[in-house]
Amino acid sequence: MNSMLTIIPVAAAAYIATNLDNLALLVTLLARHRNQTWFVAAGYLLCMLILGFAGFWIGAATGAAPVEYLGLLGLVPVSIGAIELVRLRWGKTDVPTGAMALVGGGRAVFMATLISQVGNGADTLVTFGALFADSMPGGDVLIVLTLAVMAVMFLFIALYGVRHPGLQDWINRYAQHLTPYMLIVVGVYILANTATDLLPN
Repeated sequence: MNSMLTIIPVAAAAYIATNLDNLALLVTLLARHRNQTWFVAAGYLLCMLILGFAGFWIGAATGAAPVEYLGLLGLVPVSIGAIELVRLRWGKTDVPTGAMALVGGGRAVFMATLISQVGNGADTLVTFGALFADSMPGGDVLIVLTLAVMAVMFLFIALYGVRHPGLQDWINRYAQHLTPYMLIVVGVYILANTATDLLPN
C-alpha cells in the first residue's frame, strides 16, 4: 500500500511541472478580470477536468499496447523537459498570452480562460496520459484525486498571487526554470519498473 502511495507525489510533481506556465497565465487572467473571478476560475477548473479525462482515455488507449513497452512512455515527459531546457538556454521563455486582450462579459472571459488554458495544456495531457497508462487501476484513482486537489490548490495560489505581487513576480521569474527538471524526474519514474507499474518487479 505504501508503494502504491508513491504515485501521489509523482502525480503532484507532474501537475506542477506541466502547469506552472498555466499558473502564471491564470494569475494574469485573474488580475485582468478582477470583477469576473468566478468566470476565470470556472474556465480554469473545466480545463483541468477536460485535460484529466482526456489524459485518462489516452492512457486507457495506450494501455492496449504490449505491457513491456508501456514504461517507454516515460520518454515523453523526459523529452518535453529536455526541450524546455533548450528553450531556456536560448531565452525562449515567454508566457503564452492567447486571448489576453479579449474583453467582454462573463461568458467571454470564461471562454477566453478555457481556450487559453486548454491551448497551453498539451504537456499536461501527454504527461498524465503516460502516467495513467503506466499505472494500475488503483494508481489511476490516486492520480485523478491528486490532479483534482492540485487544480484547486493552484487556483487558490493564483488568487493569493493576484493580491500579493511578490508571489506573482516569483512565479513569472522562477517557475519556468523548475518545470524541465520536474518533467524529467516524472519521466524517469515512468521509465523505472516501480510497484505501481503494470509489470511486476
